[in-house]
Parts: sequence; structure tokens; C-alpha cells
Amino acid sequence: MMKKVLAILGDYYHPEEKIRETLDFILRDIYQVEYVSHENFLESLRRNPYLVIIGRENKLNPQGENSPVWMSDGIENVLVDYVINGGKLFVLHSGLASYNVNGKYVRELTRGYFKYHPERKIVKYYGKYPEKDEEICFEIFDEHYFVEVDKENTNIFLYSSSSDGESIAGWYHNYGKGKVLCFTPAHNEALEDEKLRRFLRDLILWM
Repeated sequence: MMKKVLAILGDYYHPEEKIRETLDFILRDIYQVEYVSHENFLESLRRNPYLVIIGRENKLNPQGENSPVWMSDGIENVLVDYVINGGKLFVLHSGLASYNVNGKYVRELTRGYFKYHPERKIVKYYGKYPEKDEEICFEIFDEHYFVEVDKENTNIFLYSSSSDGESIAGWYHNYGKGKVLCFTPAHNEALEDEKLRRFLRDLILWM
């Protein structure tokens, strides 16, 4: 029986279809992926999936003032308990955006968050596979995410570079009996890049 993955994807700036097509392609015949809306996330999380993928920002209406958010304190607490008790959390691209920097999701789980990105351009990603000496390097036309990361309490494996500067692009750490990995690429069409897809697949399988 395939292991079950729970995925919540897509927001105003990142259509779910683009991310979903990528995950369907790289995880086919490996995992059974359940895609849920924010209304159904908590119910599905309580069924204790093998892995959770969060690839959407927190704001439900980012263009409006005082936008409501989907991750309540209750969801945050259940997600923290899930990871502490052995769950795996993969945070993809906008899953780092607009979350409360003082909340448990950022402070305890991701240990990093999105700050800003300039206009899309060629971004170079480079580093090493987690817990391996194998190097990775690729370039894509992407949103160059600049992030704040708690460097002392995580393991950085990927960096990003463009004409706008350099940033951290991938990090992971254990939390309780579980594991968290954060990955800043990639925006919409950039997900179609073959090398990125292979790397993303390898990272998810490593989890």
C-alpha cells in the first residue's frame, strides 16, 4: 500500500494546478497524494499522513486589507504535535509567506520565513543534497525569494544567487521525532524545469 501524502497548495499568486501537476508527475507510483482545501486540512491532518506538503501562503485574500488567514492557532497546534510525534513536513515556496513570524509554525517548525522577492529573473541555486556530499546546481527563471532563517537551529543545504543578491534557499531540521524541510523554489512555470523536478522528487523521497 502506498504511503499517504497530504498537500495543501495554491494561492492568489500561485495557481494550485501548476504545483499539483508537478507533484503528480514526480510522485506518481510512489505516494498517494490527497489534495485538500484549507477548510479540510485539519480533518485530513488528524488522519496522520506520512508526509504533509504546504505550498500556499497564509493570507486568503492577499490583495485586501486585513486579509483573513487559513492557519489558525488550532491548526498550528495540531501541526506541531503531528511533527513532534514523527510526522514529516515539506514547506514549498509560498508555504513560507505571510505566516505569523511569532507563531509556532514559523518559530518552531519552519524556523524561517519569506521576506520579499524582486521581479522574476534568472536565479542560480546551488548547494548539496541533505546529508550527502553530492552537489546540486541549476538555473531557472524564478522569483528570487529572500528569506530570514534561524541559522543556528537548522541545517542549510541550498543557496540562491541572482543580480539582486544572495539568499538561503533550502534548510532542514529534526523536530521531536519528526522532520521539517523548507525549499524556496519555484514560481509557477519554473516548476516545469526537469532538473528542479528531479531535485524536488529526491528531497521529498529523502524525507
